[in-house]
Amino acid sequence: MKCRARAPAKVILFGEHWVVHGGRALASAIGLYSSVHAEPLGEGLVVESRNLGVVEDVSKSCRVFCNLRRSFEYIADGVLWPAKIVVDSEIPVGAGLGSSAAVAVSASAAYACVGGLDVTPELVSNAAYESEKLVHGTPSGVDNTVSAFGGFLLYRRGEGFEAIRVGSLSDVTLLVIDTGVTRSTAKAVSLFTSRLKRLGSIGQDLLRLAESIVEEALHTLRKGDAVRLGELMDVAHGLLNAMGVSHTELERAVHIARASGALGAKLTGAGMGGSAIALVEKERAAAVAENLRRLGFQVYSGALGVQGVSVTVLE
Repeated sequence: MKCRARAPAKVILFGEHWVVHGGRALASAIGLYSSVHAEPLGEGLVVESRNLGVVEDVSKSCRVFCNLRRSFEYIADGVLWPAKIVVDSEIPVGAGLGSSAAVAVSASAAYACVGGLDVTPELVSNAAYESEKLVHGTPSGVDNTVSAFGGFLLYRRGEGFEAIRVGSLSDVTLLVIDTGVTRSTAKAVSLFTSRLKRLGSIGQDLLRLAESIVEEALHTLRKGDAVRLGELMDVAHGLLNAMGVSHTELERAVHIARASGALGAKLTGAGMGGSAIALVEKERAAAVAENLRRLGFQVYSGALGVQGVSVTVLE
């Protein structure tokens, strides 16, 4: 039996960094995908990445795809069955979009399908989390959960995830603007935390304000009010900039997007590089994206709140 699986990328819409300090984060699946084709094999467990140009049999040892082997071991309960796994992802790496998690989710789903298992979001999210632990050490679980389940998810440490029902946002798209600036998540978290502590009571006021923005964003999403959502993105970005985790290229990307007609724009993820996101009406999206590309940015476009992992049996 041959199978194909697809899993989306994720963006943090609100709450990055604040979530480390007890706040909530609001994340969305976005229409950029990792696709995986899987088929039975006589022997071995061969993983091929078309993006990396690497082929590796992980059934005996691994160098590049040890994280995926960890997912496959979870799926197979430690007894690996032979298969060929071909990964083809359109999600940029290192841009804060959860690329490694989406690859792990889609690969886990395709592998489980070939093995004849009942593929559920819970199963592949848990498998991908094992992969993420090898990649990131102590991940929050946001990336694999959003990729597996899709839609919009609210997260607070210690409380798990809550799916959010939203109104229609069919008239807008999200642009992901890759600055090309490499960033260190650990450095950004450390800088943010240090400033928050130095600010004392003001820092706690800002944390409460960030929570208020998330709460307002939830009401706004439920109403499907894209204009208001864009305004809240602008405000959220201003707070993150004030906390020192923006970057000159992020500021340039945000400014160009807004000046070109975006409803709102902000950094997403750790900051200090990586990506910005811009909420844009569909009829303006091509022009906004072109302005950004002309000024040197890589730009990707996708719908918000898309479906999570999907699996197709090919034969």
